[in-house]
Amino acid sequence: MSLFSFTSYRSYLRDLIANRPHKGRGELTRIANHLKVQSTLVSMVLSGARDFNLEQAADLSDYLGHTELEQEYFLTLIQLERAGNQRLKNHLRKRIDKIQKEANKIENRFEHDRKLTDEERAIFYSSWIYSAVRLFCSLSEDGKTTVQVVERFKISRLKAVEVLTFLKAAGLLIEDKDHFKMGVSRTYLEHGSPYLSRHHANWRLKSLQKSDLISDKELMFTFPMSLSKKDFEKIREEFAQLLKKVSGIVKDSPAEDIACLNIDLFWLES
Repeated sequence: MSLFSFTSYRSYLRDLIANRPHKGRGELTRIANHLKVQSTLVSMVLSGARDFNLEQAADLSDYLGHTELEQEYFLTLIQLERAGNQRLKNHLRKRIDKIQKEANKIENRFEHDRKLTDEERAIFYSSWIYSAVRLFCSLSEDGKTTVQVVERFKISRLKAVEVLTFLKAAGLLIEDKDHFKMGVSRTYLEHGSPYLSRHHANWRLKSLQKSDLISDKELMFTFPMSLSKKDFEKIREEFAQLLKKVSGIVKDSPAEDIACLNIDLFWLES
């Protein structure tokens, strides 16, 4: 469920609570305790009889674990409900539209540690091997040696040293007693980056190479379809929410092996 698909914070909260475990039983009390108010106030807000003030809204946003953009959107929805004249309401609706457009860009749904320089990007996204080696080095607490990188990826020692040296210089790996460990945990390419198509192509090529060897425990799916523009947007939003969920799972997941997720959804022009 995406906050950005709601234009009423009450509808959002009612849906959110209803989808909590045990249909949200006890959630009103937990919210009230966090806000240090009576649970009757929370009930009145959800029924439309009252509104949260902005201080309460900010505390509630923290409780709900909103990102910075989600918090801004949530607070704007509450300001809209509290606005006393049409001019202010119109201004806030424009702000809501602007935030929704920002949120529609997938990159704003993820938090990442560092943006590489253009020079670093040109090298890092020139081949899948840089990303793969970086992830491989995260598979154990002690990190991986040059020899282990050579053996895993069947590359020359010269190539392994080249890749590891670059990743270390860019801060993506840390060297400790001949072992290389994960440095910066995540990187991201924004929409419109000149390196994005190369990044996609690198990993889709690996996917094609694997297609004939796919196992029952893996997944590869291609689904041409005809559908309405409205349903296309609905599916896109479902994928966006899934990617956010996947990002959270991966962030907290113990590193045991390397995998790749490719998802494509586009209108077929020719």
